Amino acid sequence: MAVSSFDMTFTARDGAAYDGRMSTPAGDGTAPAILIIPAIFGTDAEMEGLIEDFAHDGFLTAAPDYFHRSVPGPMADFQAALDRMNNFDMAQGLMDMEDCMAQLRSHPRCNGKLAVLGFCFGGSFAFLAGTRYGADAVGAYHGTRIHSVLDEADRLRVPTSLHYGDDDPHVPMEQVEMVQAALADKDGCEIVVHAGGQHNFSMPTKAGYDAAVAKAARDGVITCFSGM
Repeated sequence: MAVSSFDMTFTARDGAAYDGRMSTPAGDGTAPAILIIPAIFGTDAEMEGLIEDFAHDGFLTAAPDYFHRSVPGPMADFQAALDRMNNFDMAQGLMDMEDCMAQLRSHPRCNGKLAVLGFCFGGSFAFLAGTRYGADAVGAYHGTRIHSVLDEADRLRVPTSLHYGDDDPHVPMEQVEMVQAALADKDGCEIVVHAGGQHNFSMPTKAGYDAAVAKAARDGVITCFSGM
C-alpha cells in the first residue's frame, strides 16, 4: 500500500468548511501527524509535493488553505501574497489552526500525536501551537515573526527544531539571535543557523532554494518529530 495524496475538507468551529491537502503514509496503521502551516503563497503544487514527502517518511501530513477567509487558494504573485498576509486576522487564524489540529488528531490514521511545521509565515503559528495549543512537537523553516511572540518562550516544553539561514533578509540575524537567547536553556530545542541560507531555502521552486540546506533542515525536523 503506497502513500496516498488527495484533497480534503477542513471544518472550523463556526462551521466554515475549506480546502486542504492530505497525504497518508503507506500501510493502514496509525502514525503521528504533521499539520503544515504554509508560506504566504498558500497550499500550492510545491507545498503539495512537500506534504507528500513527509508522508513518505511515515507521517500523516496535511495543510489547509490558510487564507480561506480572505483571498482563498494558492497565489503566485509575491506582492498580492504579501498583501494577503498583511491583512490576515491572526486571532481567527489561531482558532482555525487549533481546529485543524483537533481534526487531524481525530483522523483514523493518526496515533494521537501531532506536530506543527511552519514555513515562513507559518513559523509563528507553529511556535504558538507549542506554547498554547498542545502540539507534541514544533518545527519551522525560515519562520517569520517568531521573535515577536517570545514572551511565551517559557511555555514551550515540547521538542522543537527551528531552522534559519544567515543570509535571510526577511528574518535578519538580530531576530534569530533573539530566538536563540530566549530558548537557550530549553531541553530538546534546537535553533540551527545554516551558513549561506537564504529565505525560502526549503522551497524548491522559489528563489533562495538551497538543496543542501533544505536537506539538512528537513533531516533536523524529521529527527525532532520522530520521537512522537
